[in-house]
Amino acid sequence: MRHINKGNTIKRCTGCLTDLTIKETGSGIGNCYASNYKKKNYRCNTCKITYATSKKSKLRKEKTVGSPIHLADLAKGARARARKYDLPFNLKAKDLREIITTRCPVFGFKFEINKQDTTNNWQNSPTIDKIIPAKGYVKDNIIIVSMLANTIKSCANPDQILKVGNYYKKLYKEKGIKDETN
Repeated sequence: MRHINKGNTIKRCTGCLTDLTIKETGSGIGNCYASNYKKKNYRCNTCKITYATSKKSKLRKEKTVGSPIHLADLAKGARARARKYDLPFNLKAKDLREIITTRCPVFGFKFEINKQDTTNNWQNSPTIDKIIPAKGYVKDNIIIVSMLANTIKSCANPDQILKVGNYYKKLYKEKGIKDETN
């Protein structure tokens, strides 16, 4: 293996071998941010983006329900939403590992992870639901349910959900519409 950058003052991208010049914040000059320049594998911005995208894509393909990367992603997303809406948060991936199941507790179907190269069945994706939204993402206030269940619950309380369900059951019966979800 050739050590391209060993002892050189001008660094080269280890991907495309172009000379790197540090791009100052707000400047249009340069092809490498300082954060890319200080590591052993020097990468121009284009190569860094390509590398990060391929790595993320590979991890997404390998992700399964309940895998460490999946649980970390769930916790990371919940933490971001908690910050955005100023909600309490104290979850770790191990807390989620203790409560995740293979099936949605509401509908009973098997959880699936959305993969970019397959049919987007978003309804079956596992999500973290806050039982009482104002209490935030804390260990005793969350459950993992399907995206479909979480979407239905997100804008209504249990009584409102039942009213809507009962109304549409009655309407379907009156109009002679078969329930196509069963």
